[in-house]
Amino acid sequence: MEISCSSLFLWDYGIDEIAEILGQAGIENIEFWAETPEFWEHRHEAKVVEHLDDVISTFFGHCTVHTPILDLNPSSYNEHVRKATIKETFWAIDLSSKLDARVLTIHPGNRTVHRQPSPEDMEWFLDYLTVCTGYAREMDVVLALENLSPRLQNMCYEPSLMGDVLAKYPDLMMTFDIAHALQTGQDNALDFINEHGGRIVNVHVGGVQNGTPHYPGHMTRNPEISEILNRLRISGYDNDLTIEIDDKLINQDMSKFDKISILIKEKEYFI
Repeated sequence: MEISCSSLFLWDYGIDEIAEILGQAGIENIEFWAETPEFWEHRHEAKVVEHLDDVISTFFGHCTVHTPILDLNPSSYNEHVRKATIKETFWAIDLSSKLDARVLTIHPGNRTVHRQPSPEDMEWFLDYLTVCTGYAREMDVVLALENLSPRLQNMCYEPSLMGDVLAKYPDLMMTFDIAHALQTGQDNALDFINEHGGRIVNVHVGGVQNGTPHYPGHMTRNPEISEILNRLRISGYDNDLTIEIDDKLINQDMSKFDKISILIKEKEYFI
């Protein structure tokens, strides 16, 4: 497996600084979070996308991309939000094509209110997948659906729920988020691998602290993670192990040196 890192951990930095920090930490690949503020504010300018492409091709072996998800929801009760979600996913597919990204991670839908998703909510989500997988196929981009945290309104947070969706879309792959799966327990995480290992093309890795995901793994040292990574290897998985850390859970005033230090320790812990 190759070590990558989500640029979400470096939310406050521009593209050049992100590359500098990851380079000093010895991180060779990147999952680019499309809503990184400096990029997001100027993303429709051709020179900005060209610069991102130049930085990625110069400093990284390869990249994956995370589609926009903030303020968006393919199962929203608001039809304007649903349309905007499709529009932004199409844009992310175009971006992934330009960057020659290995994978574009997308999120499942969720019910707008804090209630269990209804059949109508699921139909809206499937409509989203139908049009987005079709466009991704045209653009030769691999879409991967991420398992989310086990919340009442969320979809695809259990292996069986994910399996129901993957069965409908043979060319839809999966981004396996270990921390999300571990919120339910080790057996839940292992079942994702046992049932969908052949569809997993990207892995988000991080620890869980007091039920909250995306702490640095080297801090939480969850004993289950070693077994999960070993099971991934046995399954034949050999793509990115993408470090995903929520910096707000540690210290909002971390310097560049602090973040570099954390990433070095995180890489050493997972290798």
